[in-house]
Amino acid sequence: MKQPAKILVVDDERSVRIMLETALRAHGYRVETAENGAAARMRLGGEEFDLLLLDLQLGDMDGIEILREVKERSPATEVILLTAHGSINSAIAALRYGAFDYLLKPAQVTEIRERVERALHHRRVNLQRTELLQRISESARALGLIESGGNPVPAPTTSNDYLTVGPLVLDLRRHAAYLGEHTLTLTRTEFALLTALAQNPDTALSYTTLSEAVYGRAQAEEEARSLLRPHIARLRQKLDATKTPGIALISIRSMGYMLQTEDAPVP
Repeated sequence: MKQPAKILVVDDERSVRIMLETALRAHGYRVETAENGAAARMRLGGEEFDLLLLDLQLGDMDGIEILREVKERSPATEVILLTAHGSINSAIAALRYGAFDYLLKPAQVTEIRERVERALHHRRVNLQRTELLQRISESARALGLIESGGNPVPAPTTSNDYLTVGPLVLDLRRHAAYLGEHTLTLTRTEFALLTALAQNPDTALSYTTLSEAVYGRAQAEEEARSLLRPHIARLRQKLDATKTPGIALISIRSMGYMLQTEDAPVP
């Protein structure tokens, strides 16, 4: 039988810990709590959690420290930040470190459960995608398409399932991405962003346009920019890490982003 998701609640307010633990246990989750950063570190050092509900302002340390440590040790663990209204800018900024979402205190039980379910679904999708890519890689290696210890051959460009821009190849059916001789490990949001940009290479796309392509709904420019910025930063880091020439993700001041191919002019 599949085990229910395991959640760690980290908050220095006892009433908040009790409320969250009660609400989540009633929904069938396994829940543990920690009253400060030190206690959270002890919990995290001994076991793995599917999700953290993490207060930004802990008594003994900044919640961002815990967020960064969690993402370094266990990138698949999702983190939802808990924040007071006064620290909402910090919560938005923390998304660049890999947080899935944030909740304003005090949050309604229904909202908490909804965000938790979304984060856990996101985790499952990412884990399934990783397993699928591993199986594809193993099968390709067994067929001789990949040399032992080497990188995958770029995907073919003759099928409508593939989108190719210079050295970048996107497998739209499998949600796999290849840049030169490298396989890119992307989140669902990063893949959607890269697809939208690759469909319009050397074209500046606005924050609103990209946000609508990724989230399926139009948003105000400032909100779209805040949502996209951490995902763009991680995507650019992954592209740059391959050191593959011929393509770059660039920022267009006061407008949005562009996937620039070699020798294309910057607007």
